[in-house]
Amino acid sequence: MRGLVVAGLVVLLAACAGPSATTSRPSGSPPASPSGTATAPVATASPAPASGATTGDWAGLRWSAPLVLSDASFIQRIVAFDGQLVALGQVQTPDGSGQIASWRSSDGMTWMPLARGEATFAGAQLADLVATPTRLVAWGTVGQRICRTPPGAAETCGPTPIMIWTSPDAISWTRITDTSTFAGGSILAVADGPRGLVAVGDMGPANPTIWVSNSGATWLRLALPPALFADARFSGVRANTAGYVLAGGTGSMSVSVTGGPAASVTEVAAGWWSADGRTWAKATVTRAAETGSSLGEISVGAHGMVAVGAAAGGREGTAWTSPDGRTWTPIVPGYFGAPAASPGIPTLPSFTLSDDGNRLLAVGVADQLAVRMWTSSDGIDWQPLPFSGATETIPVWPGDPTRPAFDRAVVVPGGLVVLALPTDSLQLPLWRVVAVPSD
Repeated sequence: MRGLVVAGLVVLLAACAGPSATTSRPSGSPPASPSGTATAPVATASPAPASGATTGDWAGLRWSAPLVLSDASFIQRIVAFDGQLVALGQVQTPDGSGQIASWRSSDGMTWMPLARGEATFAGAQLADLVATPTRLVAWGTVGQRICRTPPGAAETCGPTPIMIWTSPDAISWTRITDTSTFAGGSILAVADGPRGLVAVGDMGPANPTIWVSNSGATWLRLALPPALFADARFSGVRANTAGYVLAGGTGSMSVSVTGGPAASVTEVAAGWWSADGRTWAKATVTRAAETGSSLGEISVGAHGMVAVGAAAGGREGTAWTSPDGRTWTPIVPGYFGAPAASPGIPTLPSFTLSDDGNRLLAVGVADQLAVRMWTSSDGIDWQPLPFSGATETIPVWPGDPTRPAFDRAVVVPGGLVVLALPTDSLQLPLWRVVAVPSD
């Protein structure tokens, strides 16, 4: 679970009335360094280009000049909620402790602060946020991990207590008081779909767990069939109009931190699917017998999905595509510098993916660390997106200290919001990128 420490990080989150958007970190080329933290009270930039909501094919991307979120150090997620972009995160405080804060934007260029220092988030570490059609649901942890050292044994630490928050408007937040169903567990990911919310995680090693909720206020832990989820490990869950898709692996994996042979690698890639989030079936994953592989984070398009995962003992990246989450087939990496694929074999231009549940976006690197982007609706056919507008300001792939370093691109209505890593002066550059529709 990607955590966000309240003492110095910011999460900008928004969610659409459909499936939650996801963003993978830069990969398949020079790796991005860890993201930083918060945002400014009100941030504005030069006027955004006209940006009608583009629902058809994109012919290109028009970049704005960057705006700067002067007190920002990290942005976790940006999507749309209730017709606007909503941000939930944290601002820097003079004593360095930080405060949870929220913002709202109608265009991605000007951000209005909504609330700060919410008492309901006191002592919290935020993990992430999703949206239902009527409310935002955030989750994370509160308090300290409980560690014990039994006589004659090594110290063991249990998970930090899970906490859930909900909000109808990103201004007022309610902390769910009864989280007993999560006691002893860890949440990895949450998705909102046609039958409500599905959270996946575990109750300790070799104990995969699924929780469901209609609203985010009350949760039920499912009793999972042992035969279906034997030795399962979850890595992500997503939803579309047909239901829910769960990714992970079965077996165990031990990866060498030195890059040498792993001590024990028996895990194989696996997936599951459900129409209602309550009753699950095993997906068919081609080459699932290849040990050391794992079906990873899922990105959803209108006509297909992509799961970026691991192979060869967890040291090499790989990916699968699926039209529906019920069958998964490998796709060949096609990023800059990757081995050439055979003619006619589908390729994935980058392991760095983002989506809004309808459109997939891949972000890669060309020569001189220049950023490139492609779009797809199914994860197989990818179209390059030429850039226009303030292209001289575009961030580059991390590695050039003289230029803003690309962090992530988030698909939002009408285009993208692109984020860079914070600068040395704790300023976080942000671009509103408008989609140019096809003729």
